[in-house]
Amino acid sequence: MYQYSVGGAWDRPHYEKIGAIQAGALESLARAHLRSPEPRWRSAAHRQRSYILGMMQHPGGGFFTSQDADLQRPDAEPVPGPEYYARGDADRRKLGIPRVDPHRYADLNARTISALCQLHASVPGPDGGPDNDALAAALRAGERLLSAHREPGGGFRHDADLPGPLHLRDQAAVGRALLALHRVTGDDRWLAHARELAELMRATLEDREHGGFFAHTRDPGAVGVFAERRKPIEDNGMAARFLLELHRQIDHLPAPSSHADAAIKALRAVSDPQAIADEGRMLGQYALALAEATFTPVDVTIVGQPDDPARAALHRAALGLDDPRTLVSVSPPGARYPDIGAAAVYLCTDSACSRPIKDPARLAEAATSFLATVQ
Repeated sequence: MYQYSVGGAWDRPHYEKIGAIQAGALESLARAHLRSPEPRWRSAAHRQRSYILGMMQHPGGGFFTSQDADLQRPDAEPVPGPEYYARGDADRRKLGIPRVDPHRYADLNARTISALCQLHASVPGPDGGPDNDALAAALRAGERLLSAHREPGGGFRHDADLPGPLHLRDQAAVGRALLALHRVTGDDRWLAHARELAELMRATLEDREHGGFFAHTRDPGAVGVFAERRKPIEDNGMAARFLLELHRQIDHLPAPSSHADAAIKALRAVSDPQAIADEGRMLGQYALALAEATFTPVDVTIVGQPDDPARAALHRAALGLDDPRTLVSVSPPGARYPDIGAAAVYLCTDSACSRPIKDPARLAEAATSFLATVQ
């Protein structure tokens, strides 16, 4: 997927392929298939998946930053993108491959992990079953974030090889990726890492007096404008989304969190009308955070033993629900809901719950009926 076209024509792309654009496109195509499961959305999602897993994935886990628009050759003239991509795939490969930037950055890898999790949840794989290869790639990238980017204090470096201040964008994106991995696997280990990261993010980046989050931790070597600690609207929107989702995952525990309050304060802190107007159209995370802060969340909890195939089937069906208010999690019998002797799904708000649903084929219809009653 290309970032933009040139010359005012949609069929004249600038051929650079930026990792963030690839991740955003993959997630959008997966959500389009969830909303309208047409063959064209599945085909487009599979093509996007093929490029990310084939060209942008490091063999050791994680994802590269970008691929150049043009082919640069040390012993020959460069081949401009329009000329290079006018050729067929075999001819292009004979000429060579445009350079791929080998850096693996925390925020970009987190966005790609989240997109692959959405693909796994929403789109059947190439063989018609669950896309386990996409999930495996997301898990490898998640493990690498933990092993290579995480500092002893719990924060995530932008570049695994470079020390420096911690950036809000990295922490918020990684937090959302950890929750995405928890959502699709049911593994509480990812939730535990998300909780640790939220505490670190709030301890090092939150403006406790006025609300909101600074773009980065203090940099002792910065001077002038570089020493100013801004509160970027989009990054605060992403941080608020992370904290809101995390709060809803853990608000049933004995020690409730204050993460939701911090998220609301962050949104208020960056909601100056003039500052918002200055952002133009670059307000997607902020707008989604406002929506998520105001809707009534619906917990979709799958109850069953970890090795029960019935629980796995219900979990898969729950991931396919098309409503942004739903929050999918798994729980052992007797923890949050009674042990009824069989795997089941419960849909609950803070004031009402559905009957237990045991049949994956009935879940979508039952969820539609329940969600229709939610304000």
